[in-house]
Amino acid sequence: MAIVRFLIKRIVAIILTMSGVIAVAYVMMYYAPGSFFSSSQIASALGQLAVQDPHAYQVTLKMFEERYGLDKPLWEQVLKYIWYSLTFNFGNSYENPNVSIISQLKVALPISLELAFGSVVVALIIGLPLGIIAALKRNSWLDYTLSTLSMTGQAIPAFVLAVLFILLFGVVWPGTLPINGWGTFGNVVLPVLSLAAPNIGTFARFVRGSLIEVLRQDYIRTAQAKGVPYWRMIFRHAIRNSLTALITVVGPTFAFTVVGTVWVEDIFGIPGLGKMLASAFGNLDYPLAITSVYLLCMLVMVTNLIVDLCYAWLDPRVKLE
Repeated sequence: MAIVRFLIKRIVAIILTMSGVIAVAYVMMYYAPGSFFSSSQIASALGQLAVQDPHAYQVTLKMFEERYGLDKPLWEQVLKYIWYSLTFNFGNSYENPNVSIISQLKVALPISLELAFGSVVVALIIGLPLGIIAALKRNSWLDYTLSTLSMTGQAIPAFVLAVLFILLFGVVWPGTLPINGWGTFGNVVLPVLSLAAPNIGTFARFVRGSLIEVLRQDYIRTAQAKGVPYWRMIFRHAIRNSLTALITVVGPTFAFTVVGTVWVEDIFGIPGLGKMLASAFGNLDYPLAITSVYLLCMLVMVTNLIVDLCYAWLDPRVKLE
């Protein structure tokens, strides 16, 4: 029953939080300078129509507002959009009125998830050994070197690395790896490395701190006193127990990496959720922009819920409340 109560509380919290996120995002978009007609690709055509036939222009605006409910009071628009979003009825975007947002997401979201998953896997493969080595060789030159590299990786944003990779493989070593597009394995390499670099430092520092803490525990000293072989004690007891808490970092990191694909996808010309989000905000496409924010926020919250459940399952000492 404890897990049922926990799930009910978290689901209610997610619904309330998502409602607040949608309301804030919608109000911010509503009061943003300009409009879809002034910022989109059809702005010039509508501008000509306004000059040539003002009446037809006003009729066009009125039809557009009626179709998307923009003629209603703001509070009614917000409440209606919250209900539609919570029931996954996102409607159509302004730019593609004949294509549902769900259809667009079915194409874009898997690409962003693939990039995020690949970057987290690469970060784990590289970051775990670095953190373990730094912990076992703590306060040595190797520890200081690895810690410095980890902090450097965390300090450089993914989009800066993406630009550097484009300069290297587009100017210095042209043709080595593709720097634009999607569809081949080569298109995945540079975006994944750009997203993985900051996470490598995060995982390495977390594993280092966690392993050092475990090595100070009494049961490690007991194992040493009993004559347990050093490497057996390290791998079977110390590392195994220190990595249990890593799940609390991996889950949120994956969710926030999906958010971080926005700029990387735009830089590499990848047709994922990030590129869609950048285009939607640039054109003030309310439905598409708010839906993207909604999905990214939902991904973070659901991932945190799954992490809490998995951690409680792996560690019986953790109680769900």
